[in-house]
Amino acid sequence: MSTPPIVPPVSRGAESLLLLLTVGGLIGVIFPVTKVAQAAGVPPLPWAFSMMLGAGVILAGLARVKRQPMPLTGRYLRYFAVSGLLSMALPNVVLFFVMPWLGAGLSALVYTLPPILTLLMAVAVRIEKPDRGRVAGILMGLVGALMIVGPRGSLPSPDLAGWMALAFVMPASVAAGNVYRTVAWPPGGQPVALAAGTMLGGAGWVALALLGTGAVAELPALGLAPWLALLQIAVTALTYVLYFRLQVVAGPVYLSQIGYVATSVGLGTGTLLFGERYSPWVWGGAAVIVLGVLLVSFGRRFAR
Repeated sequence: MSTPPIVPPVSRGAESLLLLLTVGGLIGVIFPVTKVAQAAGVPPLPWAFSMMLGAGVILAGLARVKRQPMPLTGRYLRYFAVSGLLSMALPNVVLFFVMPWLGAGLSALVYTLPPILTLLMAVAVRIEKPDRGRVAGILMGLVGALMIVGPRGSLPSPDLAGWMALAFVMPASVAAGNVYRTVAWPPGGQPVALAAGTMLGGAGWVALALLGTGAVAELPALGLAPWLALLQIAVTALTYVLYFRLQVVAGPVYLSQIGYVATSVGLGTGTLLFGERYSPWVWGGAAVIVLGVLLVSFGRRFAR
């Protein structure tokens, strides 16, 4: 008989809120730092690989110091591979490809959707029971998303519709990762060790992409922005220590709200630092999504 998945406990306390704001803010920093690195000429795949590998090594060292084991059993390896793909490799690689076209703000805006998508997926696997307010929030969030990518010319250029559609892979992957990490959490698994394994798993997927596309030859381009690469590695390591702690104390639906904080940071830096401009439909769609977010957030909490 298989062992049932361990669902992390839920907390509404000050720790959860502080972690939510901190992790969301740190993830929001990824957008402007990535944009600067790309402007310096660093290609997407080497950048993603260095970030995940460097942060994974740091987290693995921290796990060893904290005496948190990383068993290389089938269950753990599967967890690292799947969570690394969904939570790290896929969303980050897509981000680095769409960023030059969409800018920091629009790229960040799709991170308002993981809470809604996480809730939908959590309901599908029966670890969440939505009330009417949450259902209304889901529908409102989808309306906001359609406003952003709809036919009203909300994007800076109609040619960006395809890139915006690709960008929606990010929240879908993040949401799937949020739910997977909860339902597949290994018995006795410790947050730092699981964060390290997830990061290294993501690096493994990006390494395969580097080999498959021949982009290994582009790795020396990291020397174009070495200090930015080190900054990104350090920020990522810190982010995911706190990220997995938030998963433990608050559960996947609450954790997914980090996207709201990340989006606000991304839109703000896009406007203030890079002079990006967005149409009223983008801001209107963002406002509708925020209203949906409030309905989702104040609906019935994650069912234990």
